[in-house]
Amino acid sequence: MISNTLLGMLSKFNPREFKEFGEFVKSPFFNKNIHVKQLYEYLKKFYPDFKDKRLDKEIVFKSLFDGKKYNDGFLRTVIYNLGKLAEDYLAYINFRKDDLNRGLNLLKELNERKLEKVFLKYYNEIEEDINAITFHDPEYFFKKYELQNQKEIYMDWTKFKQKDFKNYTTNTITYIDDELTSYYLSKALNHYRFMLDKNMYEQIEQNYDFIEHIMDYLLNKDTYFKEKLKIKLHLYEVLLIKEKKEEHYTILKNIFVSSFEKLSKSDLYSLHNVLQSYCVYMGYQNKTGYSKERFDLYKICLEQKLYAAAEHIYFDDLMFANIVSSALAVKEFEWAERFTEQYKDMLSPENTDVVVNYSYSRLYFSKNDFEKALWYINNIRSIKHIQYKLPVRDLTLKIYYELGMLAQSAYQIDSYRHFLNNNKGSLSEERFKRILNFLRFYTRLVKIKEKNSLKDIGKLNEEIENSPNTLERIWLLSKTGEMIN
Repeated sequence: MISNTLLGMLSKFNPREFKEFGEFVKSPFFNKNIHVKQLYEYLKKFYPDFKDKRLDKEIVFKSLFDGKKYNDGFLRTVIYNLGKLAEDYLAYINFRKDDLNRGLNLLKELNERKLEKVFLKYYNEIEEDINAITFHDPEYFFKKYELQNQKEIYMDWTKFKQKDFKNYTTNTITYIDDELTSYYLSKALNHYRFMLDKNMYEQIEQNYDFIEHIMDYLLNKDTYFKEKLKIKLHLYEVLLIKEKKEEHYTILKNIFVSSFEKLSKSDLYSLHNVLQSYCVYMGYQNKTGYSKERFDLYKICLEQKLYAAAEHIYFDDLMFANIVSSALAVKEFEWAERFTEQYKDMLSPENTDVVVNYSYSRLYFSKNDFEKALWYINNIRSIKHIQYKLPVRDLTLKIYYELGMLAQSAYQIDSYRHFLNNNKGSLSEERFKRILNFLRFYTRLVKIKEKNSLKDIGKLNEEIENSPNTLERIWLLSKTGEMIN
């Protein structure tokens, strides 16, 4: 079979790109090998699936070089050369997507060739384009830095013409330091925020000493950089994740609702997730009002189309279920059902089955239609994402309890414990303990119900009350409350 690497790349080309790649291959500027051109012409008959027995290497060789003895090494070389051209074409596509990077590369070349008049012409045009950028993300600062760096290089080789060169250079260097520092701070803080956020769900070992020194400088000594929107955004995201202070939440929420025109979609998406995580944390701390706060944030998220990290990605599957759950938490049953119907086709085909069935099961469970909830949960065929294997098991246990399926509960608890032990490294310590608390209390609840030993229910209720880091804590308390009453 022809190289899967080559065919994989070619299959991802859209029809226009595949045709353009053919012109790329046939251009003598990029390729002078006639055999590579012949291979492209042969392969294009099988685009885009490339699933045909005629793609067997010996059949391909015979079709291209009829009458010649099969030479695997020679064919491999032809395949390799076409693959390299495909890689070059992809690099070219990426290069032409960004006019500013192309312009900056042109300035570098004009500087090296000492083409002063053309350099000055394009410098002014590129400067205007960069200044017109709305989103001041790290790449914006880096482009500003690169532009100013090219100006400094230009001033260096034309200094004999400049009477005020000394002062001009001082100003330029200061400006370069500003942009380079802004680039680094926004990039470093964003990465730190990402790692801290990830650490809430998974166990990650990493040394953060250096970035902590930077945080200390920004908070206690800096009066300039931390007021830049991107740096301020990531700084307070880090603070909220680490310190869980409401004042930091308020600052970030104000940025969220007032900066839709100044922040990129990815920034807003990440910020929304940080705000949601804080609301979840406060809910586990028994703080009231955060269920409604979560739901309101999700409504803003939908209005602004922040349901994917990038425009070309499907609806975030974990967010989808969280939106449904947040609506159910505030008794918005009809809203949750409309949402599921409206957005389910935007989910990844690989995850639609589990996400939609789980969402409907949650919906009917909240409406006390436990038979229908069980039907939907049993309708899930396979679960690929570990983050769904956990809530599906949680919901299944709750359904079993409500339907009196206590024998099935016992089997499910045992299976769940084995799953947790095998996947402990994939969960943060806090989340692992939260699930263990749920299983511990659930197991005792089932035993009390089986034996009808109501004398133990008061103690269990008290322990759950005093254990805020417990999954499905409100549901557990409602079940102990039913027994007590």
